[in-house]
Amino acid sequence: MPRALVYAHHDHDGVFDPHIVTALRSYRQFMDQIVVVSTSARELPASLTSVVDRLIPRDNVGYDFCSWRAGLEALGPLDRFDEVICANDSVYGPLFDLEPAFTDPRVAAADLWGMCLSEQGTKRRGRVSCPHVQSWWFAMRKPLLASPAFTEFWNSVVPLPTKDDIVDRYEIGMSEHFSRAGFQIAGLYDATTAGPITWQELRPNLSLWHLTRSRRHFRKARRMPHNPSELVWQRLLEAGVPFVKVGLFRVNHYGLDLDHVLAGVQSATPYEVGLIRSHLLRIARPSLAAWKPGRFLP
Repeated sequence: MPRALVYAHHDHDGVFDPHIVTALRSYRQFMDQIVVVSTSARELPASLTSVVDRLIPRDNVGYDFCSWRAGLEALGPLDRFDEVICANDSVYGPLFDLEPAFTDPRVAAADLWGMCLSEQGTKRRGRVSCPHVQSWWFAMRKPLLASPAFTEFWNSVVPLPTKDDIVDRYEIGMSEHFSRAGFQIAGLYDATTAGPITWQELRPNLSLWHLTRSRRHFRKARRMPHNPSELVWQRLLEAGVPFVKVGLFRVNHYGLDLDHVLAGVQSATPYEVGLIRSHLLRIARPSLAAWKPGRFLP
């Protein structure tokens, strides 16, 4: 199956972090073409020159959807591909083999599919929105690529001022647009059919030693809907999603015990968690540099 990847990259130091190099090398075996669109780097490191077919530098405006639009245009005629994937650098992974995802029966009939289907809304839409494919990793298949709806949507992508605008108009809006056009959407993890957070899932993140974080976790985890890719990371792994969000560690909006998360990734996947630690150290989480399983983080 001819397949292409358009990868949106940004790094405040203008580099390709080792975990990004590892990711692109992993993608290479599944892709006939890889286009990287970067809003910070102007050239590829030697470690990627044989992996990436084209690097497109662009100004840091418009967030990832404008990067993906530039990459899709650079691919040329899309009718030579059966599937085009748009992904970004907001995740660590693939943590394990990506191949089963492409043939998974949960997404086999979908025209637009991704790793995670969410129903979390925005400030403008309210707490709940229509089900939508989270945009950090999504795939578009041939019938959609050849449709007027595809051209209409991507021609509408222009720089918007805030991330919330992007999520509202493009992430959620993309799923709405293609659904209205009659295309099917799906995700490996479907939050619309998942149950509430259980006590067994809450308990590892609660600690008397970290009361503030624990209270935040208990309060936010019980509120529905949530961001599944940052709160129920373990459910996503169990559903066959080979990624974990960088923001889960960098922001930790839900007050997770990061020791528990890192130990879980290490025990459940063959991924080298040293890539996570070194990246977080560089982008301002030095407390993770000396992480060892079982040691609480400050």
